[in-house]
Amino acid sequence: MISGFVVYHILGMPQELLKLITRPDLQLEEIFKKVHTNILVSSNGNQQPKVGFKNTIILQENSSPMFLKKIRWPLLFLMLGFVVVFIAMKMKQPPQQVQRSEFATKARFIKVSMMPVQLKASGFGTVQAAQSWEAVAEVAGRVHWLAKDLKDGIFVTAGDELLRIDDSEYRLVLAQIDAQIKASKVKYETTQLSLKTTKRELNLLQNEYARQRALVKKGAISKSAKDSAERAVLNAKNALQNLESSLLINIAEREVLKVQRQQAKLNIERCSITAPLDLRVTQVLINPMEYVNRGQKLITADGINKAEVIAQFPVGKLRPLVRQQIQGRPMTDSWVPGVVGLQALIKLNTPNHRIIWPAKIERVSGSIQTNTQTLGIVATVEKPYADARSGKRPPLIRNMFVELELQGVGQQEQLVIPATALHEGEVYVINDSNRLEKRKVQVLYQQKGFVAIAKGLTAGESIVVSDLIPALDGMLLAPIVDKKTKKALMQTVAPKSMAMTESREKNP
Repeated sequence: MISGFVVYHILGMPQELLKLITRPDLQLEEIFKKVHTNILVSSNGNQQPKVGFKNTIILQENSSPMFLKKIRWPLLFLMLGFVVVFIAMKMKQPPQQVQRSEFATKARFIKVSMMPVQLKASGFGTVQAAQSWEAVAEVAGRVHWLAKDLKDGIFVTAGDELLRIDDSEYRLVLAQIDAQIKASKVKYETTQLSLKTTKRELNLLQNEYARQRALVKKGAISKSAKDSAERAVLNAKNALQNLESSLLINIAEREVLKVQRQQAKLNIERCSITAPLDLRVTQVLINPMEYVNRGQKLITADGINKAEVIAQFPVGKLRPLVRQQIQGRPMTDSWVPGVVGLQALIKLNTPNHRIIWPAKIERVSGSIQTNTQTLGIVATVEKPYADARSGKRPPLIRNMFVELELQGVGQQEQLVIPATALHEGEVYVINDSNRLEKRKVQVLYQQKGFVAIAKGLTAGESIVVSDLIPALDGMLLAPIVDKKTKKALMQTVAPKSMAMTESREKNP
């Protein structure tokens, strides 16, 4: 009798068992017998599976035929499941191989062409008045009067009185000097009368002295009488000399008094402060009835007849403009005249408008700023308040941040591309096969929004103006003409009219 039980590990079914199950010429009993014959049965529990079976079917001794009948149907269903799985695996089709096609990346492009270029350079700076004025107290005293509505921002006309300092003390000084001058005149007149009397007395004494000398020679009188007459003459001469000196001193003193009188009058005039030119007040630093000292600042104001802008420019941006302006002359000899001769516009960019003022280059800074390595250029605008309109066009006022644009006087045909089309010295060219070609180019100069090319491109070639990420040499492209970028490039490169105001409507 064969006895035992079946230990079966489904996941590790041996290949020999699978082959038996799938043979169509064997019945279930035959399959079972085949399986049974491949197992070594030994008594006393020393049973070893035949080599080639990973999993084990162990039939122990003393098994009854009834046990085999019990496991027949479960084993049949189990084997049937394995057959179904195996047939499904055989019938499964391999995945279909899809042939990959190359993907073309969309890219916007424009054709390169020669365009008339007006060289420009832009710098930025702040507005300040060409003439500034500070009212400083030239005399000490109490502020007696301030002009009505004298506050920050008001406009004043040349000659308008702005404030007045109490001049009572200075008028007293003037009166005192006038009195001293009158006394000096009286003294002068009195001295002149004394001088006349002394001169007459001297004449008499000199005559007497001459008579005494004649009598001494005749021996009619003693010598002592002659000496007395001579002494009287000398005293009269001394008195006359003193009077003449007094007259000279009196004249000099009166001159001093006249100067003091002029100073007193000037101090009285300085008590009144008036505007020297048309101004806009920027600061009032004094209040009525406040005492001020000599040299104290009272009012600050800006002239409204001329404004100036000091804008900073990198030297490299100015070189193309200056080189064109001086037309081959040495840069060192014509650097400043070349800049001064350029056309200039001052621009104020606002959200809805761009305000433009025609300007004139006045001068160039004498040195380059150390921290920014830029050169300062000063441009002026005549009558910055003349065309001001409330809500539409502001005037050029102090500390307004503006752009100074310098323009070359002539135009030259250049091969230009958008600045965004240049990638670290390379341009993305679309060749005849619509493939990307990275090409090195030599830049002649770079302006705001565009680049002039010296070498590396020819007119008529197509260049990519959109961003390609990644940009691989030789990649297939689907080119799309970018008319908008071409139009914007032409507007940037072409010279603009020097209109006073351009409206820039916002896109909704």
